[in-house]
Amino acid sequence: MSQAKKHLTLSLSYLGISWTLLFWLHFTTEPNIFAHLVAIPSLLIFTGYSAYQIIKKGA
Repeated sequence: MSQAKKHLTLSLSYLGISWTLLFWLHFTTEPNIFAHLVAIPSLLIFTGYSAYQIIKKGA
C-alpha cells in the first residue's frame, strides 16, 4: 500500500470514529444551546480539518 493510501485510510478512519462519537454525544446530552450550537459543531469542523491535514501530509 502506498504512503498516500495509508494516510487516506488513517484519515477516513479517524474521521469516521470521531464523527460517530460526536453524533452520539449530540443525541445523548441534555439539551443545551451552547453544546448543540457551538461546541459540537466546532468539534466536527476541527476533526474534519485534522483529517484534511492527515491527507495533505500523505500527498
